[in-house]
Amino acid sequence: MKKTILALSLLIPGLTYANETVESKDSLSNKLSSHLQLMKTTPEIAKILNETRPHDPKAIPVPKYVVANPNNQNFILTVGGQLNMIVGGDFGNNLYKQSGAGISFTTNAIPVPPVAGKKGDFFINAINGYADLQLVGFANTKNQVSGYFKIGTNGINTNIVLQRAYVSWRGITAGMKLTLFQDDYACQPPTIDPEGPSGEVSALAYEVAYTSKSYNGFRFAAALSMPTYYNSLGYYRGVDYPEFRNDKVSTMDYDQFIPDIPLWVEYSWSQWNRIRLSGIFRSFRYKDLRTGSHNVSEGWGAMLSGNIQPSKQWILYYQFAYGKGIANYIQDLAGHPYSFIPKDDDPGKIVPAPMMGLNFGVSYNPTSRLQFNVVGSEARMWNVRNYANAQDESLNYKYAVYIAANCFYNLNSFLQVGVEYLYGYRRTWNIGGACDNRVQAQLSFSF
Repeated sequence: MKKTILALSLLIPGLTYANETVESKDSLSNKLSSHLQLMKTTPEIAKILNETRPHDPKAIPVPKYVVANPNNQNFILTVGGQLNMIVGGDFGNNLYKQSGAGISFTTNAIPVPPVAGKKGDFFINAINGYADLQLVGFANTKNQVSGYFKIGTNGINTNIVLQRAYVSWRGITAGMKLTLFQDDYACQPPTIDPEGPSGEVSALAYEVAYTSKSYNGFRFAAALSMPTYYNSLGYYRGVDYPEFRNDKVSTMDYDQFIPDIPLWVEYSWSQWNRIRLSGIFRSFRYKDLRTGSHNVSEGWGAMLSGNIQPSKQWILYYQFAYGKGIANYIQDLAGHPYSFIPKDDDPGKIVPAPMMGLNFGVSYNPTSRLQFNVVGSEARMWNVRNYANAQDESLNYKYAVYIAANCFYNLNSFLQVGVEYLYGYRRTWNIGGACDNRVQAQLSFSF
């Protein structure tokens, strides 16, 4: 143990552990004179860290240990992580084996119709894990600054990818983060499924955002986000696409000049009693292939979300989002080319498609160690029939329903076990629908 602390002391001058200064034959401790310690995370430090950590259900818990100054805590460094070992099975379909799904119960990937001989699957997944690093400087001052960094796997292969990287200072947050349009607290109760409900508003974005302090329970926020569209690189591919494919289609990706603009206003009278109204504006630039002109199509979205806590043991979650051209922000619609689609009665023009994301959930916590959760969700689109039927069957999407019920038990501060049932149903425009059921159990280790 002393060798480990000695190694840390070479990186962080004067590091001590349990008030014991690290010493060596060379008397390094006499040369390293700062006052940092490796210590357990106190409630005061946890509060500071939580101010700028992600709060979504997939977030890594506050680490159990930190490197900090025990006197004024003006510098805090944490390294945390979570490993989730999951075993389960699909019944009615083989969603686990579908591209882009795996351990994520991605309802838009449910095969329609189910393939004969592939209507069930057993799996063991031990590659669903994350690690994060957070550093806070000038803590508890007006100049407090925090940096957050998270990496992890996607639960499909062993590749490790960057998932979060941002800096926060005086209410400003900039970097790779969850979009401001997402309501972290209201989107869903916890699930073993790492992706979550079909209609959840959830997206990762390069963003610069500002969130105000609380004014008697009222807060507001606004941001500029890097626009992302899944629309055939900005050119027309409608129902009559093959008719003029050879001589009219450009493969150029048209630059977007206007960022996405999400914003919200919220009133809360406690952490779990709150209501938020959110909005987002989107602008899409494209080329009309029949006239050769460059045009702009505008999209928008609105969302009502929040929580209700009628008693200490119960928490309710609600989120209703509706808009045009916001597919990239709704869990099940992201990655599908449906935000902006060809106009059926005026080929060459592109219009935003109407869509919806709906979530309701409830958590019951009979003890500090035991939790039960139920969540229901739906994602749906309208006015895309002709365009969807012109796509590959894997992209043909009308709506999807998602239901989850689970139970978690904390064995201790490091280990948690859980069991979960999932149901998903995907409906298409021309080939019917199909469902999948999943039963799974989890052993989760966090540090």
